Amino acid sequence: MISNEQADYLIHLKKKIFQNDNVLENLAINQEFPLNLRYELVSEDDDEFTFLWVITQSAKNALKISLHYQENESNVGLLRVDYYGTHQNPFAAKENLPDKFRPYIGKFFSYDECHVHYHVEGYKPLAWAVPIADSEMDTTEITETNVNQQMISAIMDFAKIIKIETKITINPLLL
Repeated sequence: MISNEQADYLIHLKKKIFQNDNVLENLAINQEFPLNLRYELVSEDDDEFTFLWVITQSAKNALKISLHYQENESNVGLLRVDYYGTHQNPFAAKENLPDKFRPYIGKFFSYDECHVHYHVEGYKPLAWAVPIADSEMDTTEITETNVNQQMISAIMDFAKIIKIETKITINPLLL
């Protein structure tokens, strides 16, 4: 079981992408459609943990994007951003529920309400979400008119939030 404090520690721990038995200082991503990527992450500050970062885009709807981050050994989700997905928060608040979630007890996020899921101790993984506007994400929506650039921005925002130090370059999808 990961506590709320441990989850916060693991999110804010500096980390780099680990690929082909190497810690990467730089990574170039070629944007494709649909984008489906998985990266293992490691921390030079705390080698007890490894992490998984998953980027998925729906093949049916280019706007439906999920950015997922978890502790790899326990498979416990720590943070996920959903653009254009639905979600229902729990209806019951346990005493350890952080205050930022209390206004959203029982909230149903409709398809057009982009939101961010968090690990909360005592609940199933990533059961709690807040509107994306109430999170650290700068990219609060992805629109049909600017899907490629906004997707790049969302990926970069998420990488910054989970403290990835590998320098990431994303080559845009050529239309």
